[in-house]
Amino acid sequence: MKHFYCSVLALSVCLATGASAMNTDRYKAIVSQTIAQVDSGNVNVAELVAMQEELIAIGVDGARQYATESTEHATLMNYVADNADAMVAMDLDTIEEQWHDGEALSEIGIDVDSLDHFGAAISHMDAVLHPATAIIALREYEASGDKDYLQQVKDELSEVVEHLSHITH
Repeated sequence: MKHFYCSVLALSVCLATGASAMNTDRYKAIVSQTIAQVDSGNVNVAELVAMQEELIAIGVDGARQYATESTEHATLMNYVADNADAMVAMDLDTIEEQWHDGEALSEIGIDVDSLDHFGAAISHMDAVLHPATAIIALREYEASGDKDYLQQVKDELSEVVEHLSHITH
């Protein structure tokens, strides 16, 4: 629980001081903390979910900021930010189909395959999408005890770290 309060405090300080919208250093630190806890075998699902929620908040802030910088990707970035809560409410199959495979984007006229997989737009989207998917996997783990869901959490977060290197603000 201590980590949760520290995370909330850190996010509050970042927002209050006007720090960069996409705090990639903080994001990477939370990813590392999450993976370390999963690897430890001493998993506190509520704490990990709270950490992923902070990642989503950082990602949403980054997407909204990028929307103001890139008119080409503004629609996508705002759509991602507006739908972060809806992502978390999905099941794994639905989020895979809708967001990882790009169905949700096609609904607003964007072909996911036309976007650079490691470009800034997809990287910002993934900064929201992957922790949302991790939350769903954590809930599945909590309900079933199946450790494959913990591996998925690690996989989701490891993938998004690569995308962070393509975000310049």
